[in-house]
Amino acid sequence: MHWWGWIILAVLMLLSLIAGLVYAGIHAIRATRVVAAAGEKVQSYLSAMSEPLEDESGVEPPLFTQPLSTAAHRYSLAQTVVEERRISRHNRHAKRWSNWKKRNLTQTPFNQDTKTTVTHSAKQDDDGSISLNQQLLLPAATTTINHKAATETL
Repeated sequence: MHWWGWIILAVLMLLSLIAGLVYAGIHAIRATRVVAAAGEKVQSYLSAMSEPLEDESGVEPPLFTQPLSTAAHRYSLAQTVVEERRISRHNRHAKRWSNWKKRNLTQTPFNQDTKTTVTHSAKQDDDGSISLNQQLLLPAATTTINHKAATETL
């Protein structure tokens, strides 16, 4: 390789090195801005947590520092609510099932008003085709559907 080829390679290497440093610097500056904004946000949350509460009168001490009778009273109140819910659920269930006991499902079917009947009949004509008759009986009307199907001779 000629001497000027080495010079061109060295210059290109220095240009790519400088371009990489500029690229890394630009992204580093952008990253510091993002990190600074996140740090300010975290700092605002931490400062809000360290401030004392304005109204401390409604805050109770933890339950384990109170007398055992307080915990027992709270537990009994909670169990009363649980038992009331269980009893109301049981009553709703019993009411539903008593309704089913009153009905006799074998004598009064649900679809008595809309009872439908379908009858099928088929007959073979002289030319070897089969006529299919389907009769659908509805409570209000009767519909007959006729189909003519060609079949292979048997």
